[in-house]
Amino acid sequence: MPEDQKTAPSGPQGAAAPPPKPPEVRKPKQDRPPDDDRGIWRMSRKSFLNVAGWFAFLSFIGTATVGALRLMVPRVLYEPPSAFKAGFPEDYIVGEVNEKYKDDFRVWIVREADGFYALSAICTHLGCTPRWLPAENKFKCPCHGSGYHKDGVNFEGPTPRPLERLKITLDDDGQIIVDRSVKFLYEKGEWSKPGAFLKFNG
Repeated sequence: MPEDQKTAPSGPQGAAAPPPKPPEVRKPKQDRPPDDDRGIWRMSRKSFLNVAGWFAFLSFIGTATVGALRLMVPRVLYEPPSAFKAGFPEDYIVGEVNEKYKDDFRVWIVREADGFYALSAICTHLGCTPRWLPAENKFKCPCHGSGYHKDGVNFEGPTPRPLERLKITLDDDGQIIVDRSVKFLYEKGEWSKPGAFLKFNG
């Protein structure tokens, strides 16, 4: 029998080939953060530079704003006035060292039988505030032991000179005025000048 007339073999060997399977469609891979991911704290170099740039810009804006506001506020030193009223002469007792104005103005006012004088409550050694000791009738500096008589003259300790007297006058309304900006120094013979002592016999 001719070969072209041979029948196709039957059975599994003669079965038609199965159709090809469609190509498998792969889903895009989902990005998953690593287990040690720090979230927002993970920052690339570019992100860091962006954050640093914004921080510098905002800092500059804030500083410039504060500076502009500061220029609008006058630079005034709120200090006690150099001159102040210290009440009427009748308010003082003869022989008394009045300490009413020591804390606010660092001034003692002393009344004698013939008038008043004002002493600066600043030690002439290193600027501490001495204490008035009525039992010993003297001023005593607690810092280094300098001592002054009631009139302000130094007599013990390292202080080089007496306390300074301040200008004391009587105002038109009858009140005592002490001006701390005008000082009289004993070593220069200024305690005898007008203003270093207020004469009053009332």
